[in-house]
Amino acid sequence: MPEHSSSLLEVAGVSKSFRGLRAVNSASLSVAQGEIVALIGPNGAGKTTLFNLVAGVMPPDEGHIRFMGADIAGWRADQVCAVGIGRTFQVVKPFADMTVLENVMVGGFRGTPDRRRARARAERALRDLDMWQMRARPASALTLPDRKRLEVARALACEPKLLLLDEVMAGLRPTETDTMVSTFRRLNAEHGVTILLIEHVMRAVMALAQRVYVLHHGEIISSGTPKEVTSDQRVLESYLGTGALD
Repeated sequence: MPEHSSSLLEVAGVSKSFRGLRAVNSASLSVAQGEIVALIGPNGAGKTTLFNLVAGVMPPDEGHIRFMGADIAGWRADQVCAVGIGRTFQVVKPFADMTVLENVMVGGFRGTPDRRRARARAERALRDLDMWQMRARPASALTLPDRKRLEVARALACEPKLLLLDEVMAGLRPTETDTMVSTFRRLNAEHGVTILLIEHVMRAVMALAQRVYVLHHGEIISSGTPKEVTSDQRVLESYLGTGALD
């Protein structure tokens, strides 16, 4: 799908350097309303840096980031969240002393001081993630897969138009991965949640993504359907290698 003005998210020629090291180099990608798009690449390729630029953690050195037509490059993280971009983090750190419900309510307070509204958002997110029965547990008692789901639930409680998922399936068993894939498919199909995900688990990428971008040394080296990308010689040489899809 070409980049065009009707894209929900459009990243155009974005670059970011740290102490002279080019972490992201003239990267461009687009995500249309209702799509599930994956961003893949080897460790150190610049994937999380690109997410951070979109999410307002830091400004890009150059380029444009447009969301729903507005250029949000350089906006603060709270401003980006307020216009409808939610995200998870690679390292999952719930508020350990708070219950599952209280953790998710933190996201539910986005844009409102109303406790009842925040709780309603949190309850809906927990039901969507099949975590309602865990609502009273302390977050510290959760397993890794459940902490990952909690992270997603908190982002969902912000009621995002675009959900950025940063390696939420890392460390999960194949059956746990399949459960997460089913959950994201359902959120996309039933609730219209648009998703951009960073993921190393190719089992999940192949099952979920409609389109894939491949980042290598900060540059987008390939894009297309999962089948097109995984047969691209440049991708095989730089990232996947032989047997990566077994």
